[in-house]
Amino acid sequence: MTDTTASTTSNQEEKVNNEGELSIDNGNPKSPLEFSWTFWYLKPDKRIVWEKSLIKLIDVAFVEDFWATYNHLALPSRLATAKINSDYYFFRTGIRPMWEDPANANGGRWLLTLGNFDVKLDDLWQETLLGMIGDCFSNDADQRPLSRFITGCVVSIRVRGHKIGLWLSEAQDGTIVREIGRRWKTMMNLPSNMRIQFETHNESGSGPQKPMYEE
Repeated sequence: MTDTTASTTSNQEEKVNNEGELSIDNGNPKSPLEFSWTFWYLKPDKRIVWEKSLIKLIDVAFVEDFWATYNHLALPSRLATAKINSDYYFFRTGIRPMWEDPANANGGRWLLTLGNFDVKLDDLWQETLLGMIGDCFSNDADQRPLSRFITGCVVSIRVRGHKIGLWLSEAQDGTIVREIGRRWKTMMNLPSNMRIQFETHNESGSGPQKPMYEE
């Protein structure tokens, strides 16, 4: 990403219009995505309620809009270099990126934990996004398309170490949950010794616990 397209967090926030969304030119014919998705941004601030720190950037329903937005935003590695604690969320339109949303309440998340200087951070985030908009979590042999169980993903930038999470609406059906995890791991081309862990949302905020599944 060039300096022209990659902006700092302050520049990104300046580009958010009065309605809290980025604007995109919709004048040309476009290629529709399988589902509509929403980009969100969060800069944690202990002084205010978490939800008030959450900024909705834009809904994307077309391939061209996805790339226009993706190329507009600073890459995760750039935020990491600037030591800015923040999150990018990418969720199905209509689902808020929080555990309390009805679509997430009974689900959980696969979590990939990275170091603070992981050179593959941007690639892993991009592969996750492309897998979601390309409906790559499902295949013709599935009795039920597994992509239907994915509600969103998040990349969390922290000084102590970065994380990428894949959120699911399902937590109890181990066959579905583990297969999604395996496909995500393959999609990111992770080495066999690099593990991902699954935890339910009602466990995520209750301190360290043994993960429900690991791949």
